[in-house]
Amino acid sequence: MLFTQIEFLLFLILVILVAWRCPGRRSRNTVLLAASYYFYAYWDLRFCGLLLLSTLVDYWVAQRIDRATDPRIRWTYLCVSLFVNLGVLAFFKYFNFFIESAAAIFHGWGSNPGTLDLVLPVGISFYTFQTLSYTIDVYRGKIAPTRSLLDFALYVAFFPQLVAGPIVRAVELLPQLATVPQWSSGRFYGGFQLALRGLVKKVLLADRLGEMVDVVFAGPELYSGWTVWLAVIGYAGQIYYDFSGYSDIAIGIAKMLGYRFPVNFRHPYLATSLSEFWRRWHITLSRWLRDYLYISLGGNRRGRWRTKWNLMVTMVLGGLWHGAAWTFVLWGTLHGLALVVEHTVRTRLRPGARVGPVIGRMTTLAVVLAGWVLFRSETWQRAATIYSQLCFTRSGIDWFPPLAVLACAILVVDHLLWSTRARLWMHLPADRWYTPTATALLIWTLLLYSPRGFSPFVYFQF
Repeated sequence: MLFTQIEFLLFLILVILVAWRCPGRRSRNTVLLAASYYFYAYWDLRFCGLLLLSTLVDYWVAQRIDRATDPRIRWTYLCVSLFVNLGVLAFFKYFNFFIESAAAIFHGWGSNPGTLDLVLPVGISFYTFQTLSYTIDVYRGKIAPTRSLLDFALYVAFFPQLVAGPIVRAVELLPQLATVPQWSSGRFYGGFQLALRGLVKKVLLADRLGEMVDVVFAGPELYSGWTVWLAVIGYAGQIYYDFSGYSDIAIGIAKMLGYRFPVNFRHPYLATSLSEFWRRWHITLSRWLRDYLYISLGGNRRGRWRTKWNLMVTMVLGGLWHGAAWTFVLWGTLHGLALVVEHTVRTRLRPGARVGPVIGRMTTLAVVLAGWVLFRSETWQRAATIYSQLCFTRSGIDWFPPLAVLACAILVVDHLLWSTRARLWMHLPADRWYTPTATALLIWTLLLYSPRGFSPFVYFQF
């Protein structure tokens, strides 16, 4: 069930009406848990078992870690959580990838390993990281384990963020689930507006850009260099509007139900450095990788060379998390190398010296756009063809769809306006005279100009 389907709208209306009429916390959480499992089962009932497995294992592990006093026993229990969760993720997401990679390496040696016909469970990368953060935080003593299996099950399966984030930590959501939220018309309205903006981003901007991007990336050698440039910029807009749109819808729905989710995007293309880009892009994943991987490896506490190594490992594994393909590994490697270079330059600058914002922003955008080519390309050969077209702007078909050009222009204007006071009225406050008209216009535009059919969110495949 997609956020953009009419079935989901009916489902959401029913959930909101029932949840706000529940008399107590337990009945409310039971309703939301049942709704969340129905939401996930709507895609494939069989994989609800995996969701339940992660829930039961990590609930049990957290209780055992909390009761154990011997550090070795606590570590053993944590390893159980890591083994089960990462093992399931590795099997479904990476088994065929590693088998096929091994077959390519040993081709000609008489080795021909077989692959399995596996279906990647929707959202497994997200809820695996989410539930792992709980057991790790309990192990580190940052949060006490909840005694309520109902609350924890809802934390893992809560439908707004279940399949594509944001990755909400237990310390952020579990305390909210332990109480009954108070109704607030202002908060409900704010959630509705945020969800509406997310739909506009996805349906009117991301999907329209995707129509052009898909065609050009399928055969980049057919198009002129300038058209390929537009497609690459268009993909930067598509993935931003698609994923930030999903996050806005998820955060907005949670807000309408009375819960707060962390912000996941802060206009990342305004970043003046790559490290700032990752503080603005997919924020909940970036901080997860920082807190549970980079810092666990030693962070920047063990000297410059170890810091650079930790940056590389974190970004390469972050790339592999996004997808089981070498293009994702190369994408992560590119960002890792760029972060290492950025760290080296920063440490060698004289005290008080800094790179100008214009140069920093242009350099960051160049790296990000180059990375998106790898991220979007199905093979590295396809990526090489696109790089060739970008560098040499070779001749071919010139194609500049007006809607794609308009969406790219909106991307630029949106970022520029966000950095000014105009961002205040862009949120359509309830007390402004133009808000009812603007809201009605957005809804009318969605109904009138949305593409036919339903396009899944980009991050559903991760």
